[in-house]
Amino acid sequence: MMDGAETELDHYLAISRAVAGEMDLQNVLNGIAGAVKSKLLDYHHLDVAVVLPGDRSKHFALETGIETVWNRDGEGRPNELAPVRQVLSGEIGNLVTGDAWADPRFHFDGADDAPIFEANLRSRIHVPLTVHGDVIGVLSFSSPRRDAYGPDDVRKAQNVADLIAPYFYAVIMSDQAKSSARAEGAARGREHSLRHGAQRLTEAMETERLRLGMELHDQTLADLSTVYRRVSRLAAEPGADRTELQEIAKAVSRCTVELRRIIENAKPGVLDLFGVSQAIEAQLERATQGLDRDVATVVTDKTGGLLDKSEYRLQLAVFRIVQEAVTNAVKHSECSVIEVRLSTGEQCVTIAVTNDGRVPAEGWRRSGGGVDNIRTRAALIGAEVAFERDPSGSGSSTVLRIPCDIVHAGQPPGAVATASPVESAAASPASHRAERVQ
Repeated sequence: MMDGAETELDHYLAISRAVAGEMDLQNVLNGIAGAVKSKLLDYHHLDVAVVLPGDRSKHFALETGIETVWNRDGEGRPNELAPVRQVLSGEIGNLVTGDAWADPRFHFDGADDAPIFEANLRSRIHVPLTVHGDVIGVLSFSSPRRDAYGPDDVRKAQNVADLIAPYFYAVIMSDQAKSSARAEGAARGREHSLRHGAQRLTEAMETERLRLGMELHDQTLADLSTVYRRVSRLAAEPGADRTELQEIAKAVSRCTVELRRIIENAKPGVLDLFGVSQAIEAQLERATQGLDRDVATVVTDKTGGLLDKSEYRLQLAVFRIVQEAVTNAVKHSECSVIEVRLSTGEQCVTIAVTNDGRVPAEGWRRSGGGVDNIRTRAALIGAEVAFERDPSGSGSSTVLRIPCDIVHAGQPPGAVATASPVESAAASPASHRAERVQ
């Protein structure tokens, strides 16, 4: 009796050795088949129905000995149509028959039972593969002989199932983890491509804005200036209708001032010449001119000019974000003070645009328009942006946080360093001179 027990144990150990190191389920099943056949159980068809990890209502099949439609048709066969559905669902502990052809448990409306007849599967044993109390599949042995299996064969089949279930589970989870990793990697690749494309688009737009600013400055503004001088000269001549000419001169002067403002917004020359803080100060001055109320402005830079050492596109993004936040404050908050604070910490550089105006209405963070523009520009440089209400109940803040490694490196991880629009536009001495003229 002891010798028989040791022989059976040897067979189980042989199964364990046969599957060790295998990471392909079909190879695992083939290893099991060789160790089981004619040693523990005689069969001519061995198959495993494996529940899909992502959809427990379906399964896929692996076979050895004879290949049937269960395996050939691939993954995603419904559990409810499987002849072993009761074992897959955990309703019964096992399913044994002496003649599957005549057993009504295998045949019902829509049953996926054709291989039972096509492969001459008469005697069958079906036992569950169970891990952590959950059925992850069904191991099946089949023979063409009727009444080929008894209770001892069922015991051996269950022992084999219990032995290989953890291994099957480990391989399945490993495959799932690999698939998830591949999907995550693909998603990261798509995100990088989108970020890179959006960055290129933004840079192209800034370059175009610079070009338009230069053309307006060099041609349109020059023409207006010429008209203004001519009109002014005519107004000084004897006999001229000075009142009308003076009105024309004033209109041209207003157009010139507005055009200069548009040019400066299109190409922030102060940013190129004097850096981020000075450009922000100039923008605050422009944004608050001509209002029907006094608005005090404050710029505090405690970074030691750190942003001026970063990549140009980062400086430009910060300027545009501050520009948008200031514009929103001027237009919507009825504030009397706008403050821009630049500071640095261990993890990030922080730029906060704060006003003392009206508390924004509910949903302002999702209002779109300028808020969305700020979010987009922040995302393109790998920064975070927050829109905060003042706890005292007065005013709000737009807070931009840029990781220090991005500021120091001049670019977010994976991004490609690029020249500034000014550098791109300065292909000739003439264009360089035009860019610097205010």
